[in-house]
Amino acid sequence: MDNDVIRKLVACSLFSEAISSLELDETDLRVLPDAKYVLRKNKEIRKTHPENVINSAIAIIEKCPKIQLIAPNEELEEIRLNEIGQLQTIEGIDSGEQIIITATRFEESFYVTTGDKRWTTALTNAPQLGEIRERLIGRVICFEQLILKSIDSQGFDKVLNRVLPARYCDTALRAAFGSGEKSTEENVKQALQGYIEHLQTETKGLLAEI
Repeated sequence: MDNDVIRKLVACSLFSEAISSLELDETDLRVLPDAKYVLRKNKEIRKTHPENVINSAIAIIEKCPKIQLIAPNEELEEIRLNEIGQLQTIEGIDSGEQIIITATRFEESFYVTTGDKRWTTALTNAPQLGEIRERLIGRVICFEQLILKSIDSQGFDKVLNRVLPARYCDTALRAAFGSGEKSTEENVKQALQGYIEHLQTETKGLLAEI
């Protein structure tokens, strides 16, 4: 689970609801070891988000298991470092995303939840990373999918009331809920589904069917 999707769900007061909609809880998640420090020190995040949102996100992160930065043995660590090296050559995939992507190599079953679409496009457009991309096909869950899933599980009115004060945190939210309190379930779902379908096409099938 990347930092962006955590802070966006927390801003919307929908973190627990979104995770529950996937039939998961905090113990099933894996977050970056430095996630809480990034939220505390990143000037752009602190400028954008209120202090209570940052503190709530950090409190959640502290409860979640962390991604292991070192593989279980020397052979696997060499494989991990080689894959990190490949990812480092691609513009649009930052160091945290490199760690998350590489960690999936050592998991039998996984999903990658993300609030940043740049890396998915970058990965798709890098033919030299075909083997890595193949592993992630149908395994990525984007922020818009989680909002749509939350509407289905929690009801539109509940999600609307929570999202409206948090539209500042995401472009898709500002578009989908652009009519404010007059937003309708049909229009919001249509807009979110449009974002999801576009990303699914752009990434040639990376998104999971949830």
